Amino acid sequence: MTDEHKPPGQGPVTAPDNRPSAPPGTRASDADREDVADQLREAVEDGRLDLDELDERLAVTFAAKTHRELATVTEDLPANPRTAAAAAPLSLVTKSGSSSRTGHWTVPSKIIAQCTSGTIKLDFTQAVCPLREVTIEAEATSGTVLLIVPFGWTVDVDNVSSTSGSVVNKVSGRPDPRAPVLRVNGKVRSGTVKARHPRRTFWQWLTRVPRDPRSRRT
Repeated sequence: MTDEHKPPGQGPVTAPDNRPSAPPGTRASDADREDVADQLREAVEDGRLDLDELDERLAVTFAAKTHRELATVTEDLPANPRTAAAAAPLSLVTKSGSSSRTGHWTVPSKIIAQCTSGTIKLDFTQAVCPLREVTIEAEATSGTVLLIVPFGWTVDVDNVSSTSGSVVNKVSGRPDPRAPVLRVNGKVRSGTVKARHPRRTFWQWLTRVPRDPRSRRT
């Protein structure tokens, strides 16, 4: 039986970015269902689905138990363009001076940050990250690789080795299970790899508004 004659849902299951995913019979997670729901909403914005079709497919999506069931919902739709764009790695290299990604940008699945001297800043505060996990290959000879992440994100720097420099992770608070995880690998010689949250604005300092609403006691 050729691929074009296979019944719906019987072909290989792919993730929303068209990468091979789990076997069809594997149980789907909440994150898997949310990814498919995002793809359906994108299809409405593109004019590929109407609102009635969206409601029908969302109902199937959130009732789906396996990846096979999820595959039948999106088999006639193209990959999520934002997720597809995130497939290409980002490479930032500086020997002196600075390089950065700030404002609105799409986070790829892999980022390479090599800093001989100067600073590389990756500000994820306003970034679009359609992925659940991002790998960052960081190397700081005598400069600084700085990561600024929103509250709820997780940064793992356990795989960064240091000779005489420093590895600092000031990302705190309760992780959001739906938020991305940044896994940092690499080495520091006499430089710094640092992760932190955005600094308070003047108004937040003036009014003493907590940066993270979840930090308030109930």
